[in-house]
Amino acid sequence: MVNYYSGLFISLFLHLALILSLANLFKIKDLYSLNAFEPMPVYLVYENKVQKRNIKPIKNKIRRIEDKKVQSNQPEISLSSVSAEKEALNIEKSLINLELEKVTKSDEISLFSTIIQNQVMQVWQQPSSAKEGLSVELLIRLVPTGEIIEVKLLKSSGNFAFDNSALNAVEKLSKFEDLNMGRKLFDNHFRNFTLVFNPKN
Repeated sequence: MVNYYSGLFISLFLHLALILSLANLFKIKDLYSLNAFEPMPVYLVYENKVQKRNIKPIKNKIRRIEDKKVQSNQPEISLSSVSAEKEALNIEKSLINLELEKVTKSDEISLFSTIIQNQVMQVWQQPSSAKEGLSVELLIRLVPTGEIIEVKLLKSSGNFAFDNSALNAVEKLSKFEDLNMGRKLFDNHFRNFTLVFNPKN
């Protein structure tokens, strides 16, 4: 038996599509209508012909101006003087930067010196025999962590009790706290330094 269902189905599908397109259900007419497109503006550009001008009189005027010497009261600036001024400014800037570095370095040195001095003052007990004018100098050697690894008596005050009080104060500390500084600053100023004790301070 011959299968007519597939042919019937295709025929029905094509007839249905034809009827729907004629009824404009798919809006095919709108796709191709002229109203679907917006008009595009068109501009016309007209070129004007440039008239040739007579340039000869202008050249004559230029020649007359060149013949006359122009005098000005303003000073002439040469490139060599400008470059010399630039070099002078660069040198001045570098000097200022060096001075600022020195100031900040001296500020850091005084800050850490004050920290050390305050810590020593908290533990130092001056003897009753300490008199004005006495002075003892100690050489102190540190490691970057602030630990004291060596203490030497550089200059005695002549008063045994006063010298011992200074040595005892440093030995009690054994480590300076809050010395968070750069390695270069530490090596140059705080690895080995002299600590001076006197009754005034």
